[in-house]
Amino acid sequence: MASEEILVFTTIGDRDMAEEQISEMLEQGIIISGTIFPEVELVYLWEGKITVDTENKILLKAKADKYNAIEEFIMKRHPYIAPEIIRMDVSFGSPAYKAFVAEKIKKNS
Repeated sequence: MASEEILVFTTIGDRDMAEEQISEMLEQGIIISGTIFPEVELVYLWEGKITVDTENKILLKAKADKYNAIEEFIMKRHPYIAPEIIRMDVSFGSPAYKAFVAEKIKKNS
């Protein structure tokens, strides 16, 4: 059986834009919360050279049935040509936290 909860990872260079996009997704009710890990370093190979950039890693918590809306949101508003979108099926852990999340979703629906 598939998980009811997901984590979605993405990245964005601009911190203010990250906050704006998380706020919009919260207002639309497609995520439960978003966490910004500021100024992480990305090391990758570009045109044969090792490149180091900084960006903000974003972790979104959501119900699995919202994934398509999250992906569509990111693809439409993200400044990157091909933004990172990684979905992980998860369980939100302890019974107390699950109850907290369920109540939060209920209030925001």
